[in-house]
Amino acid sequence: MAEDPLEEVLEFLKPEARIDLKHITLEHLLGVSATESGIQDLLEHEKVIQSFIELTDDKAEQVSKNALLILINITANEKGASELLKYKPSTKKNIVELLIGYIKDPNKEYADAACMILSNINRVENNIEVCLDTFLPHLNDLLNIFTNINYNKKGSKLHYLAPIFSNLSCSPRVRKWFTEENTVYKDIPLKKLLPFCNYAESSIRRGGAIGTIRNISFDTVYHKFLLSNDIDLLTYLLPPIMGNEEYDDEEMDKLPISLQYLPKEKKRDVDMDIRKMVIETLNKLCATKHGREVLRENGVYYVLREYHKWEKDASLLLACENVVDILIQKEEEVGAEDLSSIHVPEDMTEKFKNMDEEYLNSVQ
Repeated sequence: MAEDPLEEVLEFLKPEARIDLKHITLEHLLGVSATESGIQDLLEHEKVIQSFIELTDDKAEQVSKNALLILINITANEKGASELLKYKPSTKKNIVELLIGYIKDPNKEYADAACMILSNINRVENNIEVCLDTFLPHLNDLLNIFTNINYNKKGSKLHYLAPIFSNLSCSPRVRKWFTEENTVYKDIPLKKLLPFCNYAESSIRRGGAIGTIRNISFDTVYHKFLLSNDIDLLTYLLPPIMGNEEYDDEEMDKLPISLQYLPKEKKRDVDMDIRKMVIETLNKLCATKHGREVLRENGVYYVLREYHKWEKDASLLLACENVVDILIQKEEEVGAEDLSSIHVPEDMTEKFKNMDEEYLNSVQ
């Protein structure tokens, strides 16, 4: 008998093993994968990991489900997420292609699990470029699936496609793909994602959509594109930080038309991370003169003024104030066309950091 218990169970993880034995074994290993030490033990057994991968497509749905759940737990660990990319399934060129195929099959009951595994994998920045060549040919299909709410016929919601897009948009190649007219859509892919910034049924979809925009905004070359009339970004970006406040007529006229006279029941997004990403995006858009001018012309200051009265979190209040401080200045006071190009000395960076910490301590 093998001394290592994980070596012993390999016999029960073969595709041809009895369904009940596969099920019982995976149930046990699912518990093992729920701890950091258990994940480390599993990662030391390549044949066991390979078995999990093969069983994700098992004919018995409960077996494939547990195999997928184990891989979710393993990839929630950063080392596990990177290690998994080394494995090649028997039917596909790599694990990413296997999971994408799972998502693209409308009759897969546990496609949500496949989405979560991919999201975990490309959440690790070093993994993005490794798996990007596999992702790129499928991006059109994945975006179409994402925008077709009822695509999966077995009840999978596929919400986690949104953080997959957000993670991938850390890559310049994906930012380029999102912002250029597509020969398949005859339009710009980002436009299909924008409405999900305010998708009430899922904070995961909202967060992924806004996270994608935020990542694109880090690259100042896209600021004019993002703030063009064709994209109409502020119409989608501002609602998460807007309530049902009343503005005077002059202020109201500055807001984007669709954001004027919001209904009484309008509330701000309850997800603090989403509100944070909106503020971060506005901050990035303030880096360029064009961005600052568009934000001022569209009444963003008034939105932030009301938001500041409502927000309770100290870090978000500070982030809001940083944007307001830029917008209330005249361009000659700002003193630079592109703030992102300004080199800040290390001693000043440390000074600003200490000032922020003092502020946060004073309001907590």
